[in-house]
Amino acid sequence: MPPRHLFSLPNLDALCETAARIFLGLDYDGTLVPIAPCPEEARPTPDLCALLSQLGQAPRIEVAIVSGRPLAELCTLLPIPGISYVGTHGLDMHTATGETRQLIPAGAFTTIMARLRRNLSPIVASDPGFLLEDKRYALALHYRQAQPEAGEQGVARFLAAVLEFQRKGVALDVIHGKKVVEVRPVGVSKGKAIQYLLSHENNATLPFYLGDDATDEDAFQVVNGRGLTVLVANSPQRTAARYYLQTPQEVLNFLSRLLDLRQVAKTAH
Repeated sequence: MPPRHLFSLPNLDALCETAARIFLGLDYDGTLVPIAPCPEEARPTPDLCALLSQLGQAPRIEVAIVSGRPLAELCTLLPIPGISYVGTHGLDMHTATGETRQLIPAGAFTTIMARLRRNLSPIVASDPGFLLEDKRYALALHYRQAQPEAGEQGVARFLAAVLEFQRKGVALDVIHGKKVVEVRPVGVSKGKAIQYLLSHENNATLPFYLGDDATDEDAFQVVNGRGLTVLVANSPQRTAARYYLQTPQEVLNFLSRLLDLRQVAKTAH
């Protein structure tokens, strides 16, 4: 069944207003901010930071920013008190209570990624349309600005380089996103990160998860049956999410609406 627009849910306002507690899992790129040609160009607006700050300080709302970006970069982009951060697709985590943890022991992967980066550097050197993003425990080849044929060739060379390590028994996963292909350690996913965070919530918590990419599908599957899952996409596509919003601006509209409803409920009580 294709997802429905979130605002078509008849009891959305009632759910937002009456839930004893709300958990918000929010992807960054393509969800809170529009996709940019280069990752460094995808910056949060002052309005977004102000809204997240209000949500982070609101009682009975837990906010977690869940991204493929490295944890330190995520914290720098959104220095918001009272929220949790999940970086590198769930590998690194810093919770609102100050806990820092990794889903798997990842120290050995720094050496592997450094060797893989050296092997992949000729791809980047061959075409200015490629960008190799070093996330310490993961590597991402962005090819949004490459010509289509060059992009296909670059991805094929990337996959071949990763395959050499996989054949030697190195536990690596490859994930494909929007004009990006990435390698990361096996056992890391946004779904597992969300599962961990929700394990600290009680059954009265209503979770939402909003994301735009294939890397968010694991998180959708974890939240389905317990809360609301929202794909951010301007055109229909196969997804585990039950609902959709078309743009990051619609996401901000929803978050503002949610905050207003929670404030109304607080005043009423």
